[in-house]
Amino acid sequence: MKIGLIVAMDIEYQKMVDTIGGTTGRLGNNNIILWQCGIGKVNAAIGTMQLVQEHHPDAIISTGLAGGIDEQLEVMDVFAAKQCVYHDVDCGEGLGCSPGQVQGLPPSFDADRHLLENALHVPLSSNERLMKGMICTGDQFITDRERQKKIKQLFPDGMACDMESAAIAHTCFLLGLPFLSLRVISDTPGRTDNHQQQWDDFLASMCNRSFHFVKKFLEQL
Repeated sequence: MKIGLIVAMDIEYQKMVDTIGGTTGRLGNNNIILWQCGIGKVNAAIGTMQLVQEHHPDAIISTGLAGGIDEQLEVMDVFAAKQCVYHDVDCGEGLGCSPGQVQGLPPSFDADRHLLENALHVPLSSNERLMKGMICTGDQFITDRERQKKIKQLFPDGMACDMESAAIAHTCFLLGLPFLSLRVISDTPGRTDNHQQQWDDFLASMCNRSFHFVKKFLEQL
């Protein structure tokens, strides 16, 4: 299978280059193409289209960092998104739309069942933890408890936040491509008064073990 592996930031891109040994290659039975889309929903959607048009992958995996907005999540956890939803989209109840729903589309975008089940069966080492749930996407870097609280009120099942996953899932939904978002929890803005220090500390250490989970997943897929 040909897998498009898409990330947003320079630091995520370099980490995956180091982890998988380049920008293209073979892991297990799969040919891997690593692609950087840039930060935010528009960049994510355009980057996904460029990846598909140039390389024609059989499936898309989004990886990189995400913030934890649920008390179950800890920094360095691996998070598999069962659903992706926009937390900053409101088309209005008058149009029959739920919070986060674009008119004419599902309220959220489900992960591909086959990809998700494979991720949930990757053997974990003693220092790895895998969680699953809903990821909430918006063009905001969530830095404080009040913003995190508002998202959690709209989406009680939301467990993590990022700036790309739902846009990539949206694009894959329209294209009929299997999709999964696998993210590393980098910070928990609702659980600390010093979020900036937590974020800086994570970037300084940038733990390898969670990115190696993605490699293991691709090797056994």
